Amino acid sequence: MNMYQWAENECRLACGKENPDHNFDSDDFDYGCSCYKSALKAYKSLLDDGHSGMSFSFTKRILERLMDNQPLTPITDDDFFSVERGTEEYPMESDEYLKERGLKSDLQCLRMSSLFRTETIDGCVKYHDIDRYYYVDVECPSDTYSSSADFLDEMFPITMPYNPEVGKYVIYAQTFLSDVNKGDFDTKGILYLKTPSGEKVDVGIYMTEKDGKMVRINRDEYEDLLKHRVDKLYKKVANHLLWTLLSNSASDEEIERRERAYNGLSTTMKLGFEEHLCELCKFFENPEHWKYNTFSISQALCKNDTECFKDVPELVEIANYLQTILKVIE
Repeated sequence: MNMYQWAENECRLACGKENPDHNFDSDDFDYGCSCYKSALKAYKSLLDDGHSGMSFSFTKRILERLMDNQPLTPITDDDFFSVERGTEEYPMESDEYLKERGLKSDLQCLRMSSLFRTETIDGCVKYHDIDRYYYVDVECPSDTYSSSADFLDEMFPITMPYNPEVGKYVIYAQTFLSDVNKGDFDTKGILYLKTPSGEKVDVGIYMTEKDGKMVRINRDEYEDLLKHRVDKLYKKVANHLLWTLLSNSASDEEIERRERAYNGLSTTMKLGFEEHLCELCKFFENPEHWKYNTFSISQALCKNDTECFKDVPELVEIANYLQTILKVIE
């Protein structure tokens, strides 16, 4: 078996495992299998160009950086001034708007659209890469989101020349509600982060809403609010599992069908499903059980793949109940 035959066989096996009903050689679209087919095309292109060994690895690194929107050579300050600003093609913020923010300029890098350069009126220059980090909800690790992170630029300032690391800063935060009149959450703790190299760094920034604004509080205040939180972790986990169950499919059409079928159930039936699932998910309220609140476990629960937690009867019961819900809507 040559290198291409080996790769093709691996893609066929992976596609077959993901969707046994899909014919790998057909032109019928399948989201999961189409990704394997695209990867196989790229692999074949490298082989056809004669790459192997060192050149294969070097080309792979180039491709990875391009796919991650990473520049191939370091960004310099000159890259922000490579074109004339203030034109129709490359507009600038108005002087009034910049002055309101205390800025002389706010420029986006043409070579790297996620990178910005700000200069204050007194000449202080800072850089901000909005794509070098993302947040993870520590209470539901499969939930990731974007939010401001000015502290990151203080802890790990960007300097020129800038050659972004492969990978991102992952910021772990906890959000909860301490006042029922304040929406989804009113308190946030930025607990720690992991650098692109995997180093864990404590952060310890805590905030809560006061008079309509998020203000810094100390850890003791945060802990006190946490004791009196009005939202419940088990409800958060149950809602996420239900969402995953409905969206855990290889095609958009199937996701839409499942969501339509679930929404078509009677209010009484949906409420019964959700209340019982919440009751089962109280298992996660135990701090010792938070280690099971991961992306891989939630996927396994929804796919009824109990091998990885077969010795935890509470999780097996949750997996079985999710299958009960799925059978009703199918």
